[in-house]
Amino acid sequence: MTNDLSTRARASFPAFLLDVRPPRFLRRSGGRETFLWELGSRRVVVKRTLGAGRTRPSGRREHEVLLALRADGIPVPQAISWCHERGSLLRGSARSIVVMEHVEHRENLRERLATANAAERQVLAGELLDVVARLHEAGWYHRDLYLQHFLVACPRKAIGPPLVLIDVGRARREKNPRRRWFVKDLAALLVSCPAAVPGRERLRFLSAYLARRGIRERAVRRAWARRVLAKAARMGAHVPRDERGAD
Repeated sequence: MTNDLSTRARASFPAFLLDVRPPRFLRRSGGRETFLWELGSRRVVVKRTLGAGRTRPSGRREHEVLLALRADGIPVPQAISWCHERGSLLRGSARSIVVMEHVEHRENLRERLATANAAERQVLAGELLDVVARLHEAGWYHRDLYLQHFLVACPRKAIGPPLVLIDVGRARREKNPRRRWFVKDLAALLVSCPAAVPGRERLRFLSAYLARRGIRERAVRRAWARRVLAKAARMGAHVPRDERGAD
């Protein structure tokens, strides 16, 4: 199930998902397609990518990251399978897919924060802080840590924390990660905040993050804040509109 595929093997799971035409796509751009699929009574998310990837197939890469993140206690969808088809003369490029569980949810975190009251925002900020701090403490950085990449799982379906981190294909883990990657993650969170979240609450979250990471010396905290806010300002000028939180 998790190897490069010959032509004869393509009728098996998950290889047939390389060619299916879903009723609709959740997202489709830049050679990447994401859609839901029914496997018997089970609903899964399929991410299909055109292109070989720099070092290894993108489907394999995201599958491995999902497994590693769950092993580190980070709430992410359960990885199910992956496969890769080498490029052909007809298609001209390789294709890759990763299959993961579908997390039952009604909205992502950015959407929830846009309508939440102050008390609800405080609870959600605490849950977000816990996930982000554990992610960074384990040496991971996401590289696209926008609020819409956190799903607010339906309570009756959720196992563990209600926030589930998605789109982890670009995530990396290092023994000694550079501070700039953590700064970029934090800036992405701030720049994707909806207008309903006051600036003081954004700064309060940043302060709580630094305290959680054991960064308490005033000058160092100020240096972190300056870097994060400057990065957020630069990102706000360039990130796509659907990644921004401002209304």
